[in-house]
Amino acid sequence: MTRPSLLHRYTDLAALLDILSQKRLVLLDPGHWSDKNDVHFMAIYKQKRRLGTLLALCFTSKFETYHHWSVFAPGNSGVCIRFKRHVLERHLGAVPGVRFGDVEYKELQAFDCAQVSLEDIPFLKRFPYRDEKEFRAIFTAEDSQAVKAVPFDLDAIDRIVLSPWLPAPLVATIKTVIRSIDGCQDLKVYQTTLLSNDSWRSKVEEIL
Repeated sequence: MTRPSLLHRYTDLAALLDILSQKRLVLLDPGHWSDKNDVHFMAIYKQKRRLGTLLALCFTSKFETYHHWSVFAPGNSGVCIRFKRHVLERHLGAVPGVRFGDVEYKELQAFDCAQVSLEDIPFLKRFPYRDEKEFRAIFTAEDSQAVKAVPFDLDAIDRIVLSPWLPAPLVATIKTVIRSIDGCQDLKVYQTTLLSNDSWRSKVEEIL
């Protein structure tokens, strides 16, 4: 199977401006994630490894869906950063202590503990989450650290996609603000047409 060439990071406008201006991604404590199964097993992994720090950052390899926008980047301040996978992986791999990879989804009935190692735990989720197609980066260390910054070059970004709920009169302003950041003047910035796509409408109208 061909591996997706893009990774999507759903976040909000404030985080985007920090990412672009500082040229960094920040891995944070997974203890605040909404999936409490994830929270529990990440905590167990940290304890078993006797780690002072376990931080994480999540992406998806799946092209945009309404679910991704509504859950991970809701409201008119939501954004999606599309990264070139091979470039992003190079930057992640350059930071000691960082591991990354696609999440594997397991059915409860078919789960065989004998085939799973401790190091697999941060990259496992239950089968009902499979549509998320998650890609995850984690950082581990023996000492205690609140955050971990991963520096990257802006050429790792394919484009910035703005929220489908962003009012049309604000789109040009947001584009101007993004492109005013040092190094971002040529960055591709678009608003998603997920909720209003002229090509889709035309196709359906041909049937009517």
